[in-house]
Amino acid sequence: MLDIDVTVLEQTVNDAKSVLKDGLLATDIWDRETGLSLAGHNSQPEAVALFNQLTNEISSTLAGSGFPALNRYYMLDIEDGNTIVVQRHGDDLMSGMLLDANRVNLGILVSVVIPRITAGVEKARNTGETED
Repeated sequence: MLDIDVTVLEQTVNDAKSVLKDGLLATDIWDRETGLSLAGHNSQPEAVALFNQLTNEISSTLAGSGFPALNRYYMLDIEDGNTIVVQRHGDDLMSGMLLDANRVNLGILVSVVIPRITAGVEKARNTGETED
């Protein structure tokens, strides 16, 4: 079972919303093992489950092709001016965002939001740890 402070994850989602504003269409931070969202905005349960599967496929494709392994995140440019960003936070947590690419500055996304989500997940881990 994950030892995570969900309140910190919710604060992380709210931080992303405050930076991206109406450019953030949906986001989730989820447990990879269960496929359940722990925090989100306009949560997409089907997408959470399917992005677990897609990320596994991308990882095995990279390994099978002799490419370096998938690192922290990947982006998909999809139809209707939208972008998807999926982040890996170790082997147990992932996050994803559906973005209106016409309303999101790529520099802010890569330089500010993605690192803040990474830091927020790490903080949630540290806050969720208990002393014996």
